[in-house]
Amino acid sequence: SILYPIAGGAAAMEKVLDQLIKDAVAAIKEGTTIVILSDRGVNKENAAIPALLAAGALQHGLSRERQRSHCGIVLETAEAREVHHFALLFGYGVTAVNPYLVYEILDDMILEGLLKDVNHDKAIQNYIKAVGLGINKVMTKIGISTLKSYRGAQIFEAVGLSQPFVDKFFTKTA
Repeated sequence: SILYPIAGGAAAMEKVLDQLIKDAVAAIKEGTTIVILSDRGVNKENAAIPALLAAGALQHGLSRERQRSHCGIVLETAEAREVHHFALLFGYGVTAVNPYLVYEILDDMILEGLLKDVNHDKAIQNYIKAVGLGINKVMTKIGISTLKSYRGAQIFEAVGLSQPFVDKFFTKTA
């Protein structure tokens, strides 16, 4: 879970991120090959750590512990909606994304008649295809031909974030 107690503020968020890394390292050493991060369960007491922050923290935490190559990172999040969101998440090491909120929105749109002549499966298929084409376009424009080469490459710049924060959670990002 990438939820943290709101009452604890930023310190609680950082504590959860640190524990997330420790738990993932321990699980990998016990044979786990897929780590799943999820922001499901948000309520009045618990907020979700931003998906990119959680992914970046785990990517770099596992790298520091020399465990990153031993697992895939799957992210189940309500945040990922647009191609840019997916591009950032893949760029910071996520292997796969389940954008569950988008799927629920598509279902609502079908029920309300906003999407016509399409069922749930076809709507999801169309969405996944569109995101895939968008990511391919992003990679092509920067000269990267495979998602494997793009994943974890972190070819981005951080603007407006403190250097200690970037160093810890988005290591080696300009």
